[in-house]
Amino acid sequence: MAAAALLTFGMATAASAANPDPIPSSFDFSDCPPLPEGANPTFSNCYVGVVTSGSFKIGNFDQQIEEPLRFTYANTFNPTTFETKIIFGGLEAPKMLVQPGLFGDPFVSAVYAKVEYAGAFEMPVSSDFQIKLGVKVRLINPLLGSNCYVGSNANPILLNLTTGTTSPPPPNTPITGEGLQVVQTDPIVVRSAKHVGNDFAVPEADNCAFGAGVTDWLVNQIGGFPSPAGTNTMIQNEYIVKKTYAELGS
Repeated sequence: MAAAALLTFGMATAASAANPDPIPSSFDFSDCPPLPEGANPTFSNCYVGVVTSGSFKIGNFDQQIEEPLRFTYANTFNPTTFETKIIFGGLEAPKMLVQPGLFGDPFVSAVYAKVEYAGAFEMPVSSDFQIKLGVKVRLINPLLGSNCYVGSNANPILLNLTTGTTSPPPPNTPITGEGLQVVQTDPIVVRSAKHVGNDFAVPEADNCAFGAGVTDWLVNQIGGFPSPAGTNTMIQNEYIVKKTYAELGS
């Protein structure tokens, strides 16, 4: 299955337009996961995707992505057992201002959101480069404590992203991404893509203000959580590169 996914990635499919943002000047491979025992570095690849723009709507929060997000994963191959694996490496995202004044004052009570990995990652074999990714969103504010999250490892926001066309429940309607295409070949091959998803549900916020139930209730009321499938949307413009583990020196 992973080998087929790798083959799919290697094909540049037709797309209506390239990523509108400039290609990053460099790509950070520091989150490439260690190779499992027996994997061949020459035939095992690490991929880095940089999300340069897009939007992330969950509940009542509708956030534009204005700073880059980076996700990293590997496709490994063991020539002895012919086993292939998809291994998640990391998700690095900046905190984003989503609520200028949750409690009235836009300075003291500004709320930021930071998307974090929540332990789920799959790449089904498909022609539209599907990615299934579990995330949680940390809400950051001194009044909310240090562990206020929408979603968790046990109950993540399960993004089902595609470069094809979505099939969401109403009131959302289908949206279409953009398939992989080569946009640079020197000094490194860079592909662009647009991943979209609007069929996922969002659980309620929890553990806000050190687990105080009233604060959880207030955050959920203002944020619109839980938010059912068909009311949330993720759109991300990406540049994607790969290196073999031999090139990385592993």
